[in-house]
Amino acid sequence: MNKKSLIILCIVFAILVGLVFVKKSIKPKIPTTEEIVDIIVPPVNIDGLSDIVLRLGGAQAEDDGDLENVHLAKENGEWIVKTRYGVHANEKTITPVLEKLDQLKGELRSDKKGLFSDYGIGDDEGVHVELRQGEAKNIHVVVGTHKVGYQNNFVRFGGTNAVYVVNENLLGTLGVIGEGEDQKLDTTKWVDKRIAHLAADDIIGVAITQAVNGSQETVMDIRKKLVDENKKWQSVKPYAFGLSAAKIKSMVEKFNGTYARDVIAPDVSGVFDVPGWTGTFTLESGGEVKLVRGAKDEEEKNYYVKQEGAGYFYLVPVSTFDNREKQQGDIFASNPLKVEEGNVDGIEIHDLDSKKKFSALKMVPPAAVDASAGDDVEDPEAKEEVVWQTSDGEAVETSKVKEMITKIKDMNLEAVSPSVSLPKGALTMSLTKNGETQKYTISKDAALENGKECHFLRLVGGDQDYCVSKAHVTALQNVLP
Repeated sequence: MNKKSLIILCIVFAILVGLVFVKKSIKPKIPTTEEIVDIIVPPVNIDGLSDIVLRLGGAQAEDDGDLENVHLAKENGEWIVKTRYGVHANEKTITPVLEKLDQLKGELRSDKKGLFSDYGIGDDEGVHVELRQGEAKNIHVVVGTHKVGYQNNFVRFGGTNAVYVVNENLLGTLGVIGEGEDQKLDTTKWVDKRIAHLAADDIIGVAITQAVNGSQETVMDIRKKLVDENKKWQSVKPYAFGLSAAKIKSMVEKFNGTYARDVIAPDVSGVFDVPGWTGTFTLESGGEVKLVRGAKDEEEKNYYVKQEGAGYFYLVPVSTFDNREKQQGDIFASNPLKVEEGNVDGIEIHDLDSKKKFSALKMVPPAAVDASAGDDVEDPEAKEEVVWQTSDGEAVETSKVKEMITKIKDMNLEAVSPSVSLPKGALTMSLTKNGETQKYTISKDAALENGKECHFLRLVGGDQDYCVSKAHVTALQNVLP
């Protein structure tokens, strides 16, 4: 054989070998049809479903202890995750999946079982979705783990060979993450990690106890009661100020919107032996939801939290829960001291550190008194004219009095646990309204056990403290002459 023939032979051999590799890399041509059909017939009866099971691969039955699969069950009208200790399911995740399956349309791609592996849709692969409908026929759908681009997935009925392509990213919707052999179900996608499920309008009582200086104290106990044919919030604790229904509703909604980092088995012992915080929410139906915050985890990044009677624990970020706790006392109506320009007869404020003192007493001008006494028809302008004087008889500008009233009116008070020892006083304040005088002390700023910084306001003669922010106290001090 000459050199030219040998070269030709080598080229031919190389071409043949290349064709073999190309043939192996090319998937068999799959029969297609352009007809788009409904895949699930008849439609899914979403309201009639009792269970939803999702599994990746060939397991033939759900195991409620298997955290790699998902078993959702409807109990008492609500979905729970049986494979996550019975925690509430995230219905915002369930509903879109069921709606997509109910409206699923696709084009036939193959009806040969031998091609299942090309789609990742065999009996021992793919994502199996089982919808159980009580006495009705169950629905079993398999979604292939191979896909065409980002959006198109392959689907078939369990027990059949017909494979359809659908223009839906079902793998993403079902919570499949990873690629190839690393694919798995994101089972936490189906869990509602809210630590409470409270309808704020159904709450008629809130009682909160927490550890204060080493002992358990009730820091809030409020009830909604019928007053003059209207339901109003009242406090069992003797607060000196009126409550705000809107703020109480907001407080409940904030606890309802508190999310855990994780849901874990209730097998950690001792973490609730000394509760740091307990909230009991009474329902109009007569039931109650009781939340308990226990110790921190080993890394001190999360609190253990549980709902009384539930078969699981939550891990809630420390910062998240501390922020909720700091906001819980904001329940009083705006302008808690009820000061208005028209009802204040006297103000006296003494800043103990700066030794500044402000006093103003409302005085009715003699002209106004004479006019009203001597004339049958009162002069409106004379009646409304008011002057202010200090306790020493010196004139005080009306604008300065109005400024002081505005700063007091702007104060926002929050309920806090009574202080064992009240911090040193910063201000004393006396307000005379409608002939009655009330005296208050405002302490220097101090930090609560939860880290919140407050000035404590206390009605003289009372034993309840109220938190006033540093900003409000500073604003009041700054307008003192």
